[in-house]
Amino acid sequence: MYASYAPYEPARHHGRGGDADTGRDLVLLVYALYVAGFFTGVTALVGVIIAHRSRRYAMGLKRAQLDWQVRMFWYGALALTVIGMIHLMVTGLGAITGGLGLVFMVVPWGLTLAWGILTAWAIARGVHAALLNRPVASAQF
Repeated sequence: MYASYAPYEPARHHGRGGDADTGRDLVLLVYALYVAGFFTGVTALVGVIIAHRSRRYAMGLKRAQLDWQVRMFWYGALALTVIGMIHLMVTGLGAITGGLGLVFMVVPWGLTLAWGILTAWAIARGVHAALLNRPVASAQF
């Protein structure tokens, strides 16, 4: 009856694998770098470099998460470039109109705020999915 004794193994909660199997630690590190990127900017660049290099050899869940992170970075870079160009145009309008056109500065400021909220939501969504060892629900951003 006790001949098939197996050594103690900790139970895996809700069918989740270990962090080493899923690559969750790396994925969460990149998300942490993205969050720090709100304050420094450089850490988001480091995070996308890590994600790009790691996704070559990643498969399954880890690959899906890293794809989401890379896509999120490049959409953010595109959005900030467009917002920066709008900011420069409004600044030029302000210079031409003697400062009167600076009233329209609320447009790039509002777009920057919207970008920040959307990016924070995307990071929170990705972290939540990573903690549950699931891919981000949608491949679309």
